[in-house]
Amino acid sequence: LWLAPFTSRYPGELAVRLMAKSLDKVAATTLNYKWAKKIGFETVSPRWEQLSYEICLDAVAAMAKSEGYFPVWDGMLKKRFDKEISADIPVTIIFGDTDHTLPAKTCQERSLAPKHAKWVILPETGHAPMWDSTEDVIAEIMQTTKLPK
Repeated sequence: LWLAPFTSRYPGELAVRLMAKSLDKVAATTLNYKWAKKIGFETVSPRWEQLSYEICLDAVAAMAKSEGYFPVWDGMLKKRFDKEISADIPVTIIFGDTDHTLPAKTCQERSLAPKHAKWVILPETGHAPMWDSTEDVIAEIMQTTKLPK
């Protein structure tokens, strides 16, 4: 849903991945300190101070150990999601209002979404809506999939 496809990896991604890999072994200790949590999560979540220790530790471990992270990035370079999606397939697109990773200005182009898609912007929510607005995300999933509660 970006206006122009990325032609190279996002500038800060390598630094974030290297930082996660190098700090993975000490994250269990350092994430007990507010300064460490702030460094790692302030730009990801407006509610970074409320994120649980477990979420932060899991996120660092996932980023550190994700061998597929850059191959996925590279697979998206110079590409867009431009295939038709049947109206029979429900689509809900959720962004946080403070998503700095996929900002509204360059990465949230509604005209590129399927016409039948529901577009949701969650307040006080960053790049990981499931962290910042857990109940809202669950409600949207349940509504989109029409699963009973």
